[in-house]
Amino acid sequence: MNAQPLVSVVMNCYNGQRYLRDAIDSVYAQTYRNWEIIFWDNASTDRTAEIAQSYDDKLRYFRSDETTVLGKARANASKQVQGDYIAFLDDDDLWLEKKLEQQIAIFLKSDNQIGIVYGRSEVFYENKSSKRFVYNEGAVLPDGDIFYELAQENFIVFSSAIVDRDKFFKCGGFPEYFLNSTDYWAFIHIAKEHPCGVVQEVCCKTRMHDYNLSARQKVISAQEAICTIKDMLPDKRIEDALKKQYAKLAIMHIKEINLIGFFYTIIKYRCMIPVLSRLYIKIKGVLF
Repeated sequence: MNAQPLVSVVMNCYNGQRYLRDAIDSVYAQTYRNWEIIFWDNASTDRTAEIAQSYDDKLRYFRSDETTVLGKARANASKQVQGDYIAFLDDDDLWLEKKLEQQIAIFLKSDNQIGIVYGRSEVFYENKSSKRFVYNEGAVLPDGDIFYELAQENFIVFSSAIVDRDKFFKCGGFPEYFLNSTDYWAFIHIAKEHPCGVVQEVCCKTRMHDYNLSARQKVISAQEAICTIKDMLPDKRIEDALKKQYAKLAIMHIKEINLIGFFYTIIKYRCMIPVLSRLYIKIKGVLF
């Protein structure tokens, strides 16, 4: 394989003009130079097309005929890749300049065994300049066989991840019918078949703002995660992880102020203990 294999950077965008240039510029600032951007415009109506098309031919621009659900948009974008590896960047996130360099080095040392390399992310808030934190700070991010850990919680930040193209498509790529958790579906199916690598340092920044899709679709995201885990049954360890996913669904109902959904979930799926455990960990983290 080429000492500097081509990385296809998939960027899906719908009306993302607000942060788009910062995101694209963070790719152009990479110390690793052999990359292309697959830019998929999901029929935006703002200045997205103008901004994306202002770059050179390292950015390959595609536009959907109509706005589709996220799963179909990501699947369509991924079909355009030419690289040996596929990286992902949301249009409101940022990469640190050595991200690709560090992660491709891990792939090249793995003798074609690794399916995913991911890294640590710093979360920052658009409207609170002083509020930021590093996701899972202080903990060692797991590598190798992470399948059962990933089944319990999706700890891979989408914009931090790179996948081996052939392994990604062999494991199914993105589910076209998903509205939100397309990344979790793809990552856990890859992790079931292949070991994963990790960059322990911060390699990307995740922007939190009022327009985040994940912030507006908490319950949908949890429901799709459950659908993903069910796809792995039968497996005793997956059954245990599924209880934790139902607990997360119950908590997402609370966050969306849906008490009926909360009580329905904990009664039907008997997940009160996992719910209390998750709440205790969150409260402990705030108080101590």
